[in-house]
Amino acid sequence: MKKLLSVLLALAALSAALCVTAAAAETAPAAEEPEKLPPFVQVWGKVSPWEGEGIYLKNDDKDSHLNEVVIHPGDAPAVDGATGLPLDLEKVKEGDTLYVWTGPAMALSLPPQMSALVIVGNVPAGAAAPEFCEIARRAVSPAPGDKGNPTFALTGGETLEVTDKTVYTPWLTRQMVRMEDLNPGDRALVWKDKNGAAEKVQLLPSVYQGYVSTFATMHDVRIAVNGGFDAERDQGVPQFSGQRTDKGVMAPIRGVAEAAGYEVRWDKALGVVVSRDGETVFSVQPGAETVQTPEGEGYLSAPCLKEGGTTYLPLEDLCHWLNLYCSWG
Repeated sequence: MKKLLSVLLALAALSAALCVTAAAAETAPAAEEPEKLPPFVQVWGKVSPWEGEGIYLKNDDKDSHLNEVVIHPGDAPAVDGATGLPLDLEKVKEGDTLYVWTGPAMALSLPPQMSALVIVGNVPAGAAAPEFCEIARRAVSPAPGDKGNPTFALTGGETLEVTDKTVYTPWLTRQMVRMEDLNPGDRALVWKDKNGAAEKVQLLPSVYQGYVSTFATMHDVRIAVNGGFDAERDQGVPQFSGQRTDKGVMAPIRGVAEAAGYEVRWDKALGVVVSRDGETVFSVQPGAETVQTPEGEGYLSAPCLKEGGTTYLPLEDLCHWLNLYCSWG
């Protein structure tokens, strides 16, 4: 019955969308840009009885379409909101409140089902839960003589303010963490003070193989792998020249991939073949609009380009297939 209901909901949503699209086409002179999905979604609620797999959460926010949701923890870190130590989900009981961050995708079902990126529980009464974030660019400090604190740009457009009193901690390791150690693509939980600045930043396990930074010049776009463009800090960081096109920035496959730890070779039948630890990641032919992966075909935002003996892919596409975070300068 539940599966049938999901199908009916999907058909109803599609029908409504088609009706709205048709009406808009008749009344609007030009189509509007589609609304971008947020990079992450926060859900929260009390653990409630559930016969299926996952954790069923319900909250009192009747205006939210996610006031009832099933969370699948998977390998997501589960964090004690009071101590920052691991939270034993086996000991979470009915009535406990959990705060969860997920990606925007969800299974079309009632209630909606989502995969967790991080789970927080045992938040003390009257205290705010820590916030989940992803670093988009390195910290920027005020100019000498200016007031203020360093800030990180975050994925999604927000910023994170840190102070000289901010404490940085790792997840399940003893390594030392400093502000300078947070790089694009790093994910963290942040406990904030009453002014909104970070009191504690807990660095979470990385989900990327690395990151690229970009810097636009008059002639091209510079691309750095696992570093930036600071003359002192980034000495020896591999840098490459990207080509500007009407489809965006094209990046050299071999240079970026090898700098990120992948192997690259040319195959007469397959074209450029990128692998890691002997396992093929993808292959692509010059002029092709798709890449070939072990799971099947993957589409590109612009065709593979070969020029002067160098083969290029759109930078964001290349980062996707190499699992690199792309930090635009």
